[in-house]
Amino acid sequence: MESNGTAEKQGLEGDQDLQFLMNGGDLLKVRSDSWKKMRYYKLQEDCKTMWHESKKTLSSKHTFSVEDIEAIRTGRQTEGLKKYTEQSVEGRAFSILFKGRHKGLDLIASSEEEAKKWVSGLEKVISNMNSLSSQKKTEHWIYNSMRRADKNLDNKMSLEELKSFLLDINIELDDDYAEMLFKECDKSNGGSLEGKEIEYFYKILTHREEIDVIYGEYAKTDAKAKKQMTKDGFLMYLHQPEGLVFNQAHRSVHQDMNQPLNHYFISSSHNTYLLEDQLKGPSSTEAYIK
Repeated sequence: MESNGTAEKQGLEGDQDLQFLMNGGDLLKVRSDSWKKMRYYKLQEDCKTMWHESKKTLSSKHTFSVEDIEAIRTGRQTEGLKKYTEQSVEGRAFSILFKGRHKGLDLIASSEEEAKKWVSGLEKVISNMNSLSSQKKTEHWIYNSMRRADKNLDNKMSLEELKSFLLDINIELDDDYAEMLFKECDKSNGGSLEGKEIEYFYKILTHREEIDVIYGEYAKTDAKAKKQMTKDGFLMYLHQPEGLVFNQAHRSVHQDMNQPLNHYFISSSHNTYLLEDQLKGPSSTEAYIK
């Protein structure tokens, strides 16, 4: 997939911490007292995908999106680091927590300075991603789904990969229509989509017929002549905070959170404390924190 999230586009060009992430480095991954292994981590050129391997080779199953990170904790704050590491690594340790039920990463850098660079760099990328417009976030989400669908990492999309991608973004199409859409975009008749063909597929996918209807109804000839708002401008407006149905005040915690914990009702199932599945497995307060 072509990158649409370079350092320059994210406004982080020349940032030393970001460059450190893109150069990559070794981190000790901690799972248990007996499982502590060195892994090579690196931020990819798209500035939103991390990959890690025991050897410096790229593998799709060893990647995760920066957008999936819930929080980064410095020091030995997680149960795993407290239980399986010594106090002496406090300044070199940090944890990456993910959204949903994805297991977090407990990591130890070779020095306190490197740990600070990892944490600072990741926090900058996360902050930058969070400040993107709604439209850009949608584009990034679609791009990440396309990247995950590209199973063999050849920067092309086969028909089966396209079907997988559509399922990933919750679009249900019958096989005949999916194949028709694929053939329409496969201008080179090569049996796969690449480059401009993927861009064309993206345009078809994101086209909203209702926008055409609304714009055609209200954007009369006089308004068009005065260049007050083009259709693309109208679509951009709908992605701005002023055009969203969502109350922007609710993006941050707006409830009173200064009361004692026993003053609140907590929405939780009886087995939220389980880390692995809904029936058995290790339990931890980390599950509630997430």
